[in-house]
Amino acid sequence: MLAEYELEILAPAGGRPAMEAAVAAGADAVYFGLQKLNARQGAENFSAEALPDTVAYLHSRQVKAYLTLNIALAQRELGLAARTLMLAQQSGVDAVLVCDPALLEMHPFFPGLTFHFSTQAGISSSAGMRAARELGLSRVVLARELSAAEVRAAAAVPGIETEVFVQGALCFSCSGRCLLSSWGGGRSGNRGSCASPCRVVWESAEGASQRPLSMYDLCLVEYLEQLRDYGVRSLKIEGRLKTASWVSAAVQLYRQALSGELPEDELRRQASALGDYTGRPLTAGFFAGVRREITGESARRNVQERRLARPESEAPARQGLQIAVSEDERGGTLWHFSQSDRQHTLRIPPQKIAVPKRAIGLSSILERLEQVVPRSALPLQITCPPGLEEKMLPRRCAAEVQATLAEFLRRSQSGGSGTVRTALPPELNAYLQREATACSLNRRSLGAVPDTVRLGLEELALLGEASDCLAERKLILACYPRNAAEVSELCAVAATWHQNLLALSLPAVVYEDDIVLLRPVLDFAREAAITIEVNSWDTWQLAREAGNDCAAGAGLAVLNANAARFLSKQGCRYSTVSSEIDAEQLQDLCQQAETALLLCVFARPALMQTRVELPAEFSAERQARLRDSRGISLRPRREGAVTVLRPEEPYDWRSLRNPQVRVAHLQVDLCGSTDPRGDLQAIKSGPFLFNYERKLR
Repeated sequence: MLAEYELEILAPAGGRPAMEAAVAAGADAVYFGLQKLNARQGAENFSAEALPDTVAYLHSRQVKAYLTLNIALAQRELGLAARTLMLAQQSGVDAVLVCDPALLEMHPFFPGLTFHFSTQAGISSSAGMRAARELGLSRVVLARELSAAEVRAAAAVPGIETEVFVQGALCFSCSGRCLLSSWGGGRSGNRGSCASPCRVVWESAEGASQRPLSMYDLCLVEYLEQLRDYGVRSLKIEGRLKTASWVSAAVQLYRQALSGELPEDELRRQASALGDYTGRPLTAGFFAGVRREITGESARRNVQERRLARPESEAPARQGLQIAVSEDERGGTLWHFSQSDRQHTLRIPPQKIAVPKRAIGLSSILERLEQVVPRSALPLQITCPPGLEEKMLPRRCAAEVQATLAEFLRRSQSGGSGTVRTALPPELNAYLQREATACSLNRRSLGAVPDTVRLGLEELALLGEASDCLAERKLILACYPRNAAEVSELCAVAATWHQNLLALSLPAVVYEDDIVLLRPVLDFAREAAITIEVNSWDTWQLAREAGNDCAAGAGLAVLNANAARFLSKQGCRYSTVSSEIDAEQLQDLCQQAETALLLCVFARPALMQTRVELPAEFSAERQARLRDSRGISLRPRREGAVTVLRPEEPYDWRSLRNPQVRVAHLQVDLCGSTDPRGDLQAIKSGPFLFNYERKLR
């Protein structure tokens, strides 16, 4: 057992070899996931059948076992999540990392389990730490973008531990706040399937091509005494997609750094060697107060070469994946997947390309497949006849090939089915199988006229005299003030629209210095009897402490009805449905909903929220545009403490009809609109539907 003042070295384990390497190198704890429901689906992961032996192996060596169950859960996944928790309790897991509110509702059924908030929960201030403590969490993995002063403030909250990332990859977007991968193809980072679109080349309006969203790698090896002084409990190494040898080297580095065995120049040299694995520079980044010139490198080709050339001792025992593309004699293309004794062929029939500029080359599809193939499928071999790589296909074909490959790999995965077979106690079964009592407030079906509009002061100013178009609708006024003058303006506008206001919406990301700005807003809303829409556990805690009526916004969006019910128990009048949701998941959620729901049917959602100061040609100050090879165009703008990247083109569900989807409010979100009146009144033909017609992964 570690003494209370000792820092815990927490190592990643994407599979058994990495786990054993971490233990041999001196890790105090290891975190890992099962083959389903964890935020690194691309890792080899562990079978459910192997969990008891895995935990026993770690405990026999005085190493703690932390299980990751840290994704947003769909309704049909709740049973598997409950059985996973039961298996974790039976196996003696030391803690489970969670983020979905439905798991917090299940926590009382598992008195033998300790819950930690994953970084996916987005805790970014001392208020969020207090919230986690009140919700029954024992530890919080802090957001990665915090400064030293912010880490110190969070760690000072008594009665709950802090865990801080010290080594490995960084995300451009704030923790738990990225939708870009999902937007581009249904692969959700919030569900462990991120395709890393931030690492690709983006082009500015002037034609400059860079990688402005591709972060350098993190290294805090020189700040360990500072973290110890702050009261941080655990040093977390990112890397469940990295090799066993890298994990071993990382753990040894931090073990030696804590013991004081190495001089500073040797620490830097060994840390630099860790960075060589990805080919990206290292940075102390946000912790050291650095927010500019920490992006620009990807080194993806080098990473792929390293993965394919991995030493035999680190390669999976199974046969690698083979992808063969050929031309179909009927004019289409054939995609043949094989691994071990399993085979599958996908036929893409001849395709008419209606919009040539939105077509994608077959070579680009193959390159994308190389980037998303998990370690468990390596080594990878791709064959394609000369000339065929130049063939152009509609973009939907890329999504179809990727989805087919993902399903093939799931079915061919060895070492267990991923299904957890364990009996649940009767009271938990009753909880999971209870018949839902439909909420009488959920009366609007998909296709009805939206009753709610969300917008900020900027969009309201653009409407000007045309704001009469809002008169028959409820308003959600988005607030992200940066100074006291903006707080006063916001409260004055809210007072003017008081009779129409459904809620004042707080920012999704709040840091320590923002709290003082939000308190007058909370006081005003309480006195005026205006509901506060909270978008993080941090703002939920602030509103709770100020005595406000609450609702849960997009920052606490739900994929399942149990999460919505838990939020209702925490005082939220309605819960917002995740914009990532697909049609089947949406129907399941609405069928089980016992509390009021809000569904956004039109939006330019915040695909990324960041503290990074972008290069000038990509900055919000220059009203820049960023465009990638798939045609996704983003526009950055300042919203409070962060820069938000919203798509130029919205998703629009207003033309859809689905009587199985019933909610209390249908919302049009005009945030980021340059023509709010036009967006409110016009429905384009063939609008983008986000994930509605595809499977969210």
